[in-house]
Formats: sequence, structure tokens, C-alpha cells
Amino acid sequence: SSGINAEYGVLQNDERIDEDLILFGVGCIMVNLVVGLYLVVGLSWLQGKKDWENHISPALIPVATLFAVVGFVLCTVALWPVWGFWTIPILFTLFMGVIMTASLMPF
Repeated sequence: SSGINAEYGVLQNDERIDEDLILFGVGCIMVNLVVGLYLVVGLSWLQGKKDWENHISPALIPVATLFAVVGFVLCTVALWPVWGFWTIPILFTLFMGVIMTASLMPF
């Protein structure tokens, strides 16, 4: 099999992956996404607050950034035995794909 299905099979079955690190890394990234959804969708779109970064939750942006960086590093360390140096470009490409997809959302 080729493409994303082959990569998913590697993530699911390869014994070289440190499962604890990958789960904690994905958990950190999920916290980042939940904070982002709260700020962008919950406050900006649903409640109509346009200046939330200055008045409502200024500390959430550094917290989300910290979780994103920690999640990226943990996922990189967990997947390094499988892809080696290519782990960084692969994860960066996936990250940029998520960012570009999010920028196309209507809210």
C-alpha cells in the first residue's frame, strides 16, 4: 500500500515507536488544538469578541504555543527510530497542512 495508509500502518504497527512518547506528544497537540478552537471559534466567532487576545485570555497563547512545541518534540523523538532525519520534514509538512487547512475555515 502507498501514501497515507502505509504511514498509518507504520504508526500503528511499528515496534520501534515509543508509544508513551507518541501518546503524550499527541495529547499535547490536542490541548493546543482545543485552546485554539476555544479562542478562534468560541470567543471570536460565537461570542463575537474581537479583542480576546488583549482582554480575555492573554495567557492562553503562550500556553498553547508551549504545548505545540512540546508535542512536536515528543512526536519527533518517538518517531525518530522509524524515519530518522526524515521525521522532522514529515512532521513539519503535516503541521503546515493542518495550519493551511485551518486558514481556509470560514470562521
